[in-house]
Amino acid sequence: MQESSLKKRYVIKLFANIINILLNAIIIAIIPKALGPVYYGQFVYLQDFFNKTISFLDMGSSMAFFIKLSARHDRKELITFYFLYSFIVLCLILSFVYMSDIFSFIHYIIPDISLEYIYMALVLGFFTWFTQIFIKISDAYALTVSVELIKIGHKVLSLLLLLFFVYQLAFDLKLFFYFHYIALITFLLIISWLFIKKEIFKNILNSQFSILKLSKEFIIYCHPLLVYSIIGFVAGLFDIWLLQKVTGSEQMGFYGLAYSLAAMCFLFTSAMTPIITREFSKSYEQKDLEAMRKLFYRYIPMLYSIATYFSVFISVQSENVLMIFTDEKFKDAFLVLVIMALYPIHQTYGQLSGSIFYATGQTKLMRNIALFTMPLGIVISFIFIYLLDLGAVGLAYKMLIGQVIGVNIQLYFNARFLNLKLKYFLWHQIYSIFSFVILAYIASNILVFNVSLFDFLFSGFLYTILVIIFVYIFPQVFAIKRDEIDSLIINFVKKYN
Repeated sequence: MQESSLKKRYVIKLFANIINILLNAIIIAIIPKALGPVYYGQFVYLQDFFNKTISFLDMGSSMAFFIKLSARHDRKELITFYFLYSFIVLCLILSFVYMSDIFSFIHYIIPDISLEYIYMALVLGFFTWFTQIFIKISDAYALTVSVELIKIGHKVLSLLLLLFFVYQLAFDLKLFFYFHYIALITFLLIISWLFIKKEIFKNILNSQFSILKLSKEFIIYCHPLLVYSIIGFVAGLFDIWLLQKVTGSEQMGFYGLAYSLAAMCFLFTSAMTPIITREFSKSYEQKDLEAMRKLFYRYIPMLYSIATYFSVFISVQSENVLMIFTDEKFKDAFLVLVIMALYPIHQTYGQLSGSIFYATGQTKLMRNIALFTMPLGIVISFIFIYLLDLGAVGLAYKMLIGQVIGVNIQLYFNARFLNLKLKYFLWHQIYSIFSFVILAYIASNILVFNVSLFDFLFSGFLYTILVIIFVYIFPQVFAIKRDEIDSLIINFVKKYN
């Protein structure tokens, strides 16, 4: 099967993510207002709860599946085996909720939300995770271009369906769940058709393999992540549980809205994560550490700066962003968004730097780092949410502080493994943020229209111009050289003249 180049795969993923950002922006402008802070907060809590629960049962196995399938495409038995494991995960999570309900324990861990919504969120959480498994298969077989084009078309049609649900039906939380079911199931069917056409699913039901042998193979890879998964599960659930328990669904709605808006910044860089992980995996399989080193030096600072460019501007423009996307019911989410908008900056580092650990099988090291950072996060959450009673703002502070600490610990070990200069990456983090903050502040205060949309668009345009000028003067902020910029300009002029 002929593979698309890394550049082509990234460009199409980036294009798909840009479309996703535009469509998600429309969705964010519709759903919180349609549901209101309380029901939107309930949806956010349930979605986060089951995503974290299923992630715990995953225990890094989906990444192991992706790494192993990327290294050897002929191992079709991996697909069969992991589909079986996915069914086991579904049974386990269903059993957990059922038994919690039987013993009247469920409402202690999911407070003030009806059982009907809990089961609906469970199904949604599983389909969301299972969809990611299919995307990992497509990335492993380098079908990124085809799948991303399908995702774009599917997303557009899903948005049209959502608009019909909101404006033509009696829209409520239950209908919102049904919308997600239809969208996810149709996507899985379309991707399954593509896999059958590309013969990826060929003979997967007839493949001969030992369940015991494959189980041992995954256990060897994942067992160091058991403690990591447990701690991550407890720490992650503690955060949202404490916020829901102490402050209720409205504050959860504020946090969820801020997180969703901030996540749009991450979409620009998340396109590269599975592609870089795959390249790291292939290079490590070939014992080519130099190739891994070049990838790290080239793409980590570049994508960090891209995330910083977007995140800093959203943070500075938080008030206008909220006025554009929501109404007065969400005005108290302002400070939450100011803080959470900065979260994707180091989330980018975490995803890309963390891919080194998975690609090289350093799962024990991941566990050991988590043994320090995740309990620390619990302490920070307790202080900000419970003791200081900061609500969603407190959780935003915790997410940002915990991310910066954890990411830089990962960076230290990756720099040592790849023989990189740690000071270069630390200094790049500092001056990148500092530079973009100054440019965003200048752009946001030169001319004010007192109309949120106009202020946002004009400031964004001016901010972009200032960034372009700044990058031409200091190209190292994007880990590029002046010669590369000049070459791009010359090629562009030649092409369109």
